[in-house]
Amino acid sequence: MPRVNSTLQQNRLLTIHTIYERWHTFCARCSSTLIAVRSLLRGLPLCISSRPRTPLRVLCIVAFDTLHQLRNTKSLPKYKVRTLSTLLDLGACVNASFDNKRCCPVEYQETRRLLREAGIDSLVDEYLQRLKDLEHRRPLPGGDDSRFHEIRCYREAVARLSLGMVAATVNGNQSLGEGIRATACDADLNILWRTVMQCQLIDDVLDYTKDRSGGLPSFLTATTLLPQGLEFTRRAALGYADIRAISRTGNLFPMRAALFLVSLCAKLAIYWGRLRQLTTLAR
Repeated sequence: MPRVNSTLQQNRLLTIHTIYERWHTFCARCSSTLIAVRSLLRGLPLCISSRPRTPLRVLCIVAFDTLHQLRNTKSLPKYKVRTLSTLLDLGACVNASFDNKRCCPVEYQETRRLLREAGIDSLVDEYLQRLKDLEHRRPLPGGDDSRFHEIRCYREAVARLSLGMVAATVNGNQSLGEGIRATACDADLNILWRTVMQCQLIDDVLDYTKDRSGGLPSFLTATTLLPQGLEFTRRAALGYADIRAISRTGNLFPMRAALFLVSLCAKLAIYWGRLRQLTTLAR
């Protein structure tokens, strides 16, 4: 009888512990979701402001504001939001110039001036030098599976550099190298990086014709044959969506939900790309 009573008591304690853990996770999910919604509402006015210039950059600021609140229980200061807006515009301008697209020199100088006044000029210089090194070594489009791997690694490195720069700017006491490593080691930033990669993948599918005519390396232009590129891109999308190795804490729920939605959009974009290819062949 004592053994039976002891077993029953252990089972009760285990049940209570399980219920407590589930309740704690549920509360953490609700709390983190409310924080994400509050950050989204806070970021809506940025859509009609002069900076940043696109909704995707606004969502990037919203994401980092959410992460900042989850880590520090307070929103990003307004001056840092302005700095991030300027930094994201600078990154877009520089990337456009590397892709032989229009980048206004006056706008570039203005963003550099604003970032200099924000006190992160040395960090920006390091970011631009690293980006320049990556762009000068970027692989050419058109090849086989090995070329796809090279271009995928190049795109991932650029995304890590950009996110690492933003993370270092938000934290203030972090170097650019530490920010880049955080995109691989920190669960929340790693999920955000995966989300960014899915967004790039969607953009590559939608801009395939422009990228091919411009000779730009992308997920789809990496291979000579489009069907092969679409298949490799589909596999890459599945890899970015797979976060089973990342802990399922309640605080990460908004980030996981965002990645799930963007991954679903990526899947639809690839499906649409295949339909577009079949339609072209049928003509």
